[in-house]
Order: sequence, then structure tokens, then C-alpha cells
Amino acid sequence: MLSSKIQVSVKYCGSCNPLIDLAKLGNALKEALSQDNDLTLVPPESARIDIMLILCGCPRACGNKEEIRARAARSIVVAGETVDLVPTPEKDISAAIMKKLKSG
Repeated sequence: MLSSKIQVSVKYCGSCNPLIDLAKLGNALKEALSQDNDLTLVPPESARIDIMLILCGCPRACGNKEEIRARAARSIVVAGETVDLVPTPEKDISAAIMKKLKSG
């Protein structure tokens, strides 16, 4: 039986010039996803990915590549203190992402 949960994957940039703590953000997101009944975390190599979270430590967003976005039906890009180009304080990024994940 196929899962009806939204399949979410995370792709990190190379973290060469991070302005935010990507490890802390990634851990917070993994924890939030594990507690959500509608979302499930899958590896970037999965056959089905509904939403790709692209986590980049700076505004350069080097991890935001077409071949990464193409793996999923939709993507959410964190680039430094922005979420999909919307300025977001680092402390609020995880909550902003979870809100976007739930909004469909």
C-alpha cells in the first residue's frame, strides 16, 4: 500500500559560507517531520518526493539547482535568512517551513 503522507526530502548546500546553522535547522525539521502525521521524511534518492527542502546557508543558494528541484513536484528553498525569498529570522525558519509544508 502506498503512503498517503506527503513525502518530504532535504537537500543541503555545501555549507561553505553559512550565515545560519544548517545542522540545527535540519535537526529541528527532522524532529518536526517525525511528529507530524501528514508528512514523512524520505531520502533525496527516493522514487517519490512531493516536496524537496533545499537548505542553503547563505543567499547565494548554490544548492538550488534545477536537477534538485526536478526530483520533486514542488520545492521550498532556504537561502540564509529567507524562505522562498521571504526574509525570515533564523529562529523562525523551521516554523515557516512547516507552515509551507502544511499549506499544500
